[in-house]
Amino acid sequence: MQNRTFRPTRWTLVFLLLSSMMILMGGAAVAPALPEISSAFPEASEAIIALIISLPSLAIACTGFIIGAVVDRLGRIPVLAISLVIFTLAGISGFFLTTLPAILVGRFILGIGIAGIISATTSLITDYYNGPCRVRVLGYQAAAMGVGVLILDTSGGLLAGISWRMSFLIYGLGLFILIGTLITMKEPVKKQVEIIRDAPKTKVPVASIALIYLTLFMGMVFFFLMPTKFPYLVSEISGDSVILSGILLGVMGCFSALIGVFYWRIAGKVHRVMTLALSFILLGLGYCLFGISVSLETLIIAVMIVGIGNGLLMPTILGWLGLITPPPVMGKVMGGYGMSLNLGQFLCSFAAVPILLVAASYGHMFLIFGLISMCIGVVYVVGYLHVRRNPVAA
Repeated sequence: MQNRTFRPTRWTLVFLLLSSMMILMGGAAVAPALPEISSAFPEASEAIIALIISLPSLAIACTGFIIGAVVDRLGRIPVLAISLVIFTLAGISGFFLTTLPAILVGRFILGIGIAGIISATTSLITDYYNGPCRVRVLGYQAAAMGVGVLILDTSGGLLAGISWRMSFLIYGLGLFILIGTLITMKEPVKKQVEIIRDAPKTKVPVASIALIYLTLFMGMVFFFLMPTKFPYLVSEISGDSVILSGILLGVMGCFSALIGVFYWRIAGKVHRVMTLALSFILLGLGYCLFGISVSLETLIIAVMIVGIGNGLLMPTILGWLGLITPPPVMGKVMGGYGMSLNLGQFLCSFAAVPILLVAASYGHMFLIFGLISMCIGVVYVVGYLHVRRNPVAA
């Protein structure tokens, strides 16, 4: 029987945030090992090797909405617990599997687990917290995603320095999070009679949600160049792509986390459309710096800028969705959020192929993507000016 007096504690928040660490970079924790995996399977093309990172995203894109509906029907905690089990087992499978096709199957199953984590975790945050507290927690969630980049990519890079197989062991963290989840969380109370009675009256703002999904999709196409292509750029510039790229991706995650921690202060002063504009402009600026970089110092500055841009994107998207989504369909909408996020991540690898052929180098490829991202940012600035002149349009 559900405990009707349950209130989230600090430990509840801690394990919600630990679960959130897996949302953005769970599939990419082994990214620093990609060049080593390419050497281990020389018969496989770079595009096939990149599927190790992008296949989890495809799985989430295919199953996210369905799993979101399951979260609404069966409850948040059961789905989260099962998803963490899948995440752990499928994640570490790459350490034991000996063929590339088997590893790719394990990566697809990993994505199903991440899809459940996305829907359940974000739905729990919107259930447990309200008002300004929810805005602050969503900022913390974005920070946790950044910390996930810092921990997972840095640890993955260090483990990959020992052996590319060792990098898959980082997914064992899911077992610890599972235990903490079961101890510190309880299913939010839902009165079924009220849900059934209110369901016909529920009005879902489809157009606004579709716009948010599109924004997230574009943001992820640009952002996911980091785990899939950045190690190759580092190798092109310095010749050391495993440990160094993991550290630099960790620096990016650190700055994303810092922005997430203080996001609640930004949210009250800057309109969400302008925040999105700044996010795309900063991503573009960082990528343009990659394109002209010839030194480690420039790379460090660029990854800081990219981290700030991504740190603004995620809590703005989540806060916007949480504000306009009716509670009875929260799981489905967050499932769609996971689909948009990961469809952008999956298609990123394919979008990069023709541009890389034209650019002829990873630096020039990042430069082209950076210019496109800055153009999108300008479009959002125009949108902000329109909203400012026409308050009803907001």
